[in-house]
Amino acid sequence: MTIPETESPESVLIYVYDPMCSWCYGFRPTWKALKSQLPEGLPVVSLLGGLADDSDVSMPEDMVKYLKRTWSQIESTCGVPFNHAYWDQTPPPPRTTFISCRAVIAAERLAGRGEAFAERIQDAYYTEAQNVWDFDTLCDLAEAFGFHRSSFADALASDDVRAVHDEQRQLAERLQVEGYPSVLLIHQGQAYPIPVRHQGADVMLGDISDLLAEPQA
Repeated sequence: MTIPETESPESVLIYVYDPMCSWCYGFRPTWKALKSQLPEGLPVVSLLGGLADDSDVSMPEDMVKYLKRTWSQIESTCGVPFNHAYWDQTPPPPRTTFISCRAVIAAERLAGRGEAFAERIQDAYYTEAQNVWDFDTLCDLAEAFGFHRSSFADALASDDVRAVHDEQRQLAERLQVEGYPSVLLIHQGQAYPIPVRHQGADVMLGDISDLLAEPQA
């Protein structure tokens, strides 16, 4: 995909994810390893996508079964732990993730701690079986994380944070992101998808380095 010159940085690595995306959680160790090895001076920008819009409707049983299988697959593929007790609740939880994305944006806007709070959301969801799609649960997490509860609640409920999330999802669409997690290198006015390789940070680093080494057109 070609990026218009007026919007194009020199080079930037873009990571698109959703904190309630189980494959993004599985990719977290690889992503952290990759970032630690990136060439000095290469900017990294995270965008919040979103798997499922706001909803309070319990997900159907076939979706519950599918996600249970997915969690088991990620455990074996990526070596990350899951607390399967999450699926014991009755009725089943809703299929909704946008609010957790907005919580990450709120944490970033309040204190520049979006990435760290995204990890806290992931841990609460996947290892503690907490309902991180619930407004009050997210506020509890934020307060324990060090945020002033009312400030965080106001940010999470704000139109501004919602608008930022809309903008990030729209940018991901323009970059032709079709799933999460996604990694793209913007270089020389082009967007290059970097194949996601779980437990393959070195291979991904090689892909990025090869693109950065290409001569200017």
